[in-house]
Amino acid sequence: MRTGRQLKSRRGFSLVEILIAVVILSIVSIAAVGLFFAFAKHFEQSADLTAARQRGEMALSRLETAVLQAGLSMPNRTADFEDAFVVNTTPKIDLITALRNVISGWNKPVYPYENAGTVGTTTYYKRLGLVYCLGSGIGVLEDEHEVEADTDIELKLSAACPDNQVKVATAASATDGWVTFSGCQVPFVVKSVDNANKELTVTASKRGFIPLFAELQYLRALCAYVSSPGGTSPQFYIQDVTRGPAQPVVEGVSQVLFSFDDSGTDATNVLTVHVLLRGNRRFPGQYTLGDVPGWPIAGTVTDEDRHYRLVAISASWRVRN
Repeated sequence: MRTGRQLKSRRGFSLVEILIAVVILSIVSIAAVGLFFAFAKHFEQSADLTAARQRGEMALSRLETAVLQAGLSMPNRTADFEDAFVVNTTPKIDLITALRNVISGWNKPVYPYENAGTVGTTTYYKRLGLVYCLGSGIGVLEDEHEVEADTDIELKLSAACPDNQVKVATAASATDGWVTFSGCQVPFVVKSVDNANKELTVTASKRGFIPLFAELQYLRALCAYVSSPGGTSPQFYIQDVTRGPAQPVVEGVSQVLFSFDDSGTDATNVLTVHVLLRGNRRFPGQYTLGDVPGWPIAGTVTDEDRHYRLVAISASWRVRN
């Protein structure tokens, strides 16, 4: 026969104990769910901003090489620049007109265009034109060359010129009809290409000097801008001027601003590029309010921009040529 002590030791939880356990479990569950949603929100926000920054870095990286090579082996002063790219051959080869068909008034290697506003002493622009050079790895053989204006000169090269990089210039001038050489400050028009004998015939509008073993450089030009800035579907575009149409490079770049300090006795020749970037998610209402840190002109942030998480990043390069 069971005693009272044995029956008491096998008794279950009381109602009060069960209620206390339920309350504790509910508190823990609510805290855990809140923590989960807070973590998920933080993760989504972090991923959104990271994606935006990656877009900006991609856009800036596409510009870096061209900026660092801008003005290489060519005149930088406006008058000399304009004269150098018009060669009075028959027919006349005129690269300046081709550049100005893309950006009105283009007259120097680094040419910001379309005024976006001024803050302090800095003026910002929406478009940028760059004339730059790319190394070919092909050298000029034999002796150094004194070049007279409007005079053909035949050069022996260490290798043949790639067909997709160098072509004979025509009246409808394109940048692949122009070349430069390291150590020389004059651009040249390509008159003929003899790849079988590794020879290149060029002429220039000005006197120049091509050093021995100078490297052949491909002359190129680009135009960079954002289509529909601050609109519903903005994209960052780069056009390989005279060689092809503008191509979208990065989506989600809402706006871009260019500034170039090249005037005055204390000019630094520093080109700065600011990009305003959107995250992936568009919110029903305005999400970003107030100024965006790092974006220099607050008044240009549109209502459509504010429906996204926004990030502003920038890069600066000294144009040394």
